Amino acid sequence: MKSLKAFLLLIAAALLSTSCGFDVSYQSSAKTSTNSSKALEEVGDPDPEVRMRSVSKMSSSPALTEIAKTDKNPEVRKLAVSKISFSPALTDIAKTDKDPEVRKLAVSKLDFGPALTDIAKTDKDPEVRKLAVSKISFSPALTDIAKTDKNPEVRKLAVSKLNFGPALTDIAKTDKDPEIRKFAVSKISFSPALLDIAKTDKDPGVRIAALERLSDLN
Repeated sequence: MKSLKAFLLLIAAALLSTSCGFDVSYQSSAKTSTNSSKALEEVGDPDPEVRMRSVSKMSSSPALTEIAKTDKNPEVRKLAVSKISFSPALTDIAKTDKDPEVRKLAVSKLDFGPALTDIAKTDKDPEVRKLAVSKISFSPALTDIAKTDKNPEVRKLAVSKLNFGPALTDIAKTDKDPEIRKFAVSKISFSPALLDIAKTDKDPGVRIAALERLSDLN
C-alpha cells in the first residue's frame, strides 16, 4: 500500500507542477490539483469507503489500474475497473483477480477475441466463463468450448452461438448431457445427420427431437 501511495503522490506532484505554468487559470488549476492530491492521498486510507470515494474522483488510468490490481477490497477494485478503458489492463485483471465479480466486470468491458477465448477456456468460475463465451463470435473457439467445458451451461451457451453444421452434429452425437444433444439437434439442418441421431441416440428425448426437427425441415 505504501508503494501505491508513493506512486499516486508522484502523479499529484506532476499535476501541481503542470498547473503552475498557467497564470490565467492558475487558481482553478491549483484548486483542481489540490483536490486531486487529496483524493490520491485518500487511496492509502485504511477505510475502504474513503478509498472508494477517492477512486470515484480519479481519472488517471495508470493510477486506477494500480488500484484495481492491488487494493485489498474487491469493491474498491471493482470501482476502479469500472473506470478503466485500457484493454491490456482489463485483460490482466480479468485473468488474475481473485474475486470472480471483479473478473466478470473486467470481462464485460473486453472486446478482444483472443483474450475472451483464453478466459472462457481457463477461468475457474463458470459464470465468468459464460460471460466470456457470450462475447465470443469466433466459431472455432466456440466449437472447442462447446465440446470441452466441464459445465453444461457453458457448453449450451457456446452451442447456442454456433451455426456450423458439422460441429453441431458432432456435439449432438457425443455430448454426455442429453439436454445439450437435444439443443444441438434443434440447430441441425442436415437431414442425414438427423436421421442417424434419430436411429442411434440412447436417449428417447433426443431421438424424438431429431424426428421433430426432420419433420420441421420437410
